[in-house]
Amino acid sequence: MSKLKKCLYLIDLLTRRGAMSLKEINEHFKYSSIYDGEIIPRTFARYKDFIELNFPCRIEYNASTREYSLKRDTLYGEDESLYNYLLSAFHIESMTELAVKHRDKVKLLMPPTGVENVQMVLEAIDQSKGLLCDYYSFNKKTKKAHRLIPYFLKTWEQRWYLVAEPDNHHHGLSVFALERMDNLRLTEEKMQPSNDITVDEYFDGSFGVNHSDEQVPVRLVVKVYGSQADYVRALPIHESQREIETTEEYALFEYRVVPCYNLFQQLLWHRERLEVMEPASVREEMKSIVKSLAEIYK
Repeated sequence: MSKLKKCLYLIDLLTRRGAMSLKEINEHFKYSSIYDGEIIPRTFARYKDFIELNFPCRIEYNASTREYSLKRDTLYGEDESLYNYLLSAFHIESMTELAVKHRDKVKLLMPPTGVENVQMVLEAIDQSKGLLCDYYSFNKKTKKAHRLIPYFLKTWEQRWYLVAEPDNHHHGLSVFALERMDNLRLTEEKMQPSNDITVDEYFDGSFGVNHSDEQVPVRLVVKVYGSQADYVRALPIHESQREIETTEEYALFEYRVVPCYNLFQQLLWHRERLEVMEPASVREEMKSIVKSLAEIYK
């Protein structure tokens, strides 16, 4: 973990400060909370290799200036969410002492629930073992024992979720909220997934943790009016977001997404400043929702 923290520190430092010599890096490093001695060239080379192997960036050396700089790897094809999450967690840990000192000036949302179960789920995945738990269903209002083969973890709306397969293999993959798992433990025996689907394939076009084998993603186009477009640019509605037209009055955004309840909630959040243009089926559903709301507030 110490190596990971130091590599995250180097990524953050070179991102903020630009090109630096090893001497300059050490000057900054000695004031950090993780300082435990000067970084010597041989150790720095190991950190450099670790970063290139595990993150979508690399540290390059300029022999003429004797400086190191961080370069993002544009050919890195993997999802960068874990990289961004770790960097965010590093920033939060780095600010802990000052945040506690000035706690009367810091107001935070609750961290994602279920985080206490994340470590055991990852251990199960790492050791190719199953999970045993008692799971509470909101729909059935009951708690039931489950024996699961873990596939993927995902965060959504301040919650951790697990995509897993019941060990009888009869019901396919299901989504479980980690906060509703009690008495979580590993199986003694190894348990292998029966499906080689990837996390990107499973959530292809999905909104949040919704998944449907029957529905396919549609091309969704929305018109966002005025300054609201800036908020949509800063906080995309969906990871597939692409701006396809920009004017002084509005901007058009395009998505590849499966329509679902949570998507309609998100679109309605923007109120009259967002209009669904296509497909017609989603536009009609939005009309129906708005009409129902109007009936309630007559």
